[in-house]
Amino acid sequence: KATQLTKDNDAYISAVEISPDGKTVVYCDRKNRVVKVDIASHAKQVLFEDSMYRISRVKFSPDSRWITYTRLAKNEMRVVYLYDLNSGKEYAVTDDWYDSSAPMFSTDGKYLIFASARDFKPIYSDTEWNHAYTNMEGVYIALLSDKTPSPFLEKDDKVKVDAPATDAKESKGGKKSKDKGKKASADDVDTNATAIDIDGLAERIIKLPLISGEYGNFYCDGKKLWFNDKRNIKVFDFDTQKTEDVTSGNFVVSADGKKALFINGMKHYVVDFPTTNPSLSKTVDYTNVVATIDYQKEWAQIYDEAWRAYRDGFYLENMHGVDWKAMKEKYAALLPYVKCRQDLSYVIGGLIGELACGHAYVDEGDFRGINVVKTGMLGAELSRDENGYYKIDRILPGATYSKKLFSPLTEHGLDVNAGDYIVAIDGVPTNTVDNIYSLLEGKAGVPTELSINSTASESGAHQIVISPIADEFPLYHHEWVENNIKKVAEATNGRVGYIYVPDMGPEGLNEFSRYYYPQLNKEALIIDDRGNGGGNVSPMLLERLMRKPYRMTMYRGSSRNGMIPDGTAYGPKVLLVNKYSASDGDLFPWSFKAVKLGTVIGTRTWGGIIGITSSLPYIDGTDIRVPFFTNYDVKTGKWIVENHGVDPDILIDNDPIKEFAGEDEQLNKAIEVVIEQLKDYKPLPKTPAPRTLQDLGVKE
Repeated sequence: KATQLTKDNDAYISAVEISPDGKTVVYCDRKNRVVKVDIASHAKQVLFEDSMYRISRVKFSPDSRWITYTRLAKNEMRVVYLYDLNSGKEYAVTDDWYDSSAPMFSTDGKYLIFASARDFKPIYSDTEWNHAYTNMEGVYIALLSDKTPSPFLEKDDKVKVDAPATDAKESKGGKKSKDKGKKASADDVDTNATAIDIDGLAERIIKLPLISGEYGNFYCDGKKLWFNDKRNIKVFDFDTQKTEDVTSGNFVVSADGKKALFINGMKHYVVDFPTTNPSLSKTVDYTNVVATIDYQKEWAQIYDEAWRAYRDGFYLENMHGVDWKAMKEKYAALLPYVKCRQDLSYVIGGLIGELACGHAYVDEGDFRGINVVKTGMLGAELSRDENGYYKIDRILPGATYSKKLFSPLTEHGLDVNAGDYIVAIDGVPTNTVDNIYSLLEGKAGVPTELSINSTASESGAHQIVISPIADEFPLYHHEWVENNIKKVAEATNGRVGYIYVPDMGPEGLNEFSRYYYPQLNKEALIIDDRGNGGGNVSPMLLERLMRKPYRMTMYRGSSRNGMIPDGTAYGPKVLLVNKYSASDGDLFPWSFKAVKLGTVIGTRTWGGIIGITSSLPYIDGTDIRVPFFTNYDVKTGKWIVENHGVDPDILIDNDPIKEFAGEDEQLNKAIEVVIEQLKDYKPLPKTPAPRTLQDLGVKE
């Protein structure tokens, strides 16, 4: 029978660990507390509360006396700690010079294993003279007792020596030793105790001979160490000091160490443990795992948990002054009328919408969608001839460097041109159907035969085979960006560059880098943040845009002069924004103005910068994002952007009709402004005149 140990908690419980002796539970919560619960009495004790950040996990020692965890130091390095549950004292194992993580006791109680980022091996950028550090972690063990020797002590080669022969009679009839055969009593030695000598513990930390990487999920029996290296499971042998690959995925070992669950994607395998070569031939069969669902109760539970997720996780505990308990009752009145999963999302959406906050999201959870049949697209604009065949009016150019920008009809050797006709698809004449795309249903990514002719006739047509694409938007978008680059270059005689940033994630960073570095020779830049979907890389863009040259370089035999720092764009900068510049796309123009990089042109931005964390787990897979952190002004100490956006320096909107016709009034204004600003442009100094010994202070 299940027993409830806690109730009426005021914060979400984020991690639970049961002691090996089964007497104690320790959990962490969203108020950054670590709480101990006695299973027999249900008594709770707050061990400590962290002011910096919540403790993500705790692990018990084999004797259940100690726990280990990490805490965030003021310099934002994680420090490994030990906590004695008997004395209530806490001890730091590592310091705040290096970030450490994932501490775990070995099951024999001899070692504390953890990862620590102490390996500095820089990689250098191909785009500029800059560096980054990756894969910095090594695996370390702390010898808990000062009597425990290092497992890596050098050893002499062993030579087998035969024992000397003994007299058989003496051996048989001789006097037995008093101690022979005597077993140590349980009272003599506590074999379950985890001996920890705090003094000198930091000096007893040893690095395992593993290459630098990203490590975690440790399990050690004192002889071997199983761990995750990113998404691969490996095992290290303390005796041979060698590492073996086990399998990919993740793993969890049972409390008694006799079984392990290996997880690879959605497949689960239960195998005997310990093992270095698990048999993963048979997956756990969930075929007959069936549950009867009372949707009204399930939806009420999801609603309640969503409310609590915001209570415990919203970035301000005052909930923007909203009476959160009253809001729960207000929207709970709608639950009896919820008849499908979309209704529940509508109700939860109304609840969290009361906070007037961006990034408050709820998805559909356990929702049965439809299978979308993807229509094949040709990367071309078509029109129908009077005979019913389809003429290729224009072929979208695309780009060769990206598969996403591949335009099917541009592949060399197809012999397809604008003005040609598509007279048949897979043998079906296009003049026999109402819409050519009916012949391309389900053809995205599928080899498809097109009959092409220079005239609207099947006679004399030649056949080609292409794989239509699922989406033409990337092709149109790429063409729009390229046309803007040409427009800006032509309007400024090549003096000004143009960069479009679609979001503040990997794609946006890639697009910025793709267009920023080739245009460092320009005298000014127009950066386009319109429609930016957000992310988190805007500080990286701003760091480059803020650079100012403080040194120049020259080279013999070259007219080239370089700038230090490398990758500096010298000259005026203009930023375009609109109401779809969102999230980190909001913070980018705010910061652009704050550091006085240049003029912001367009319309007020979206106005939502409160960041989110990953979703808590919900019973039906619902994903609910809680705004958890945000930004404020370093100069004024006041909140910024949220529910207002960023006002441009020059307010101008695009007329929809003109924009549809190809006229971009906002970009036109940016060109006008940057040309005016270039009137004050001061070129950087060229290489000085040659100097002599006298110039160097050397007497001839």
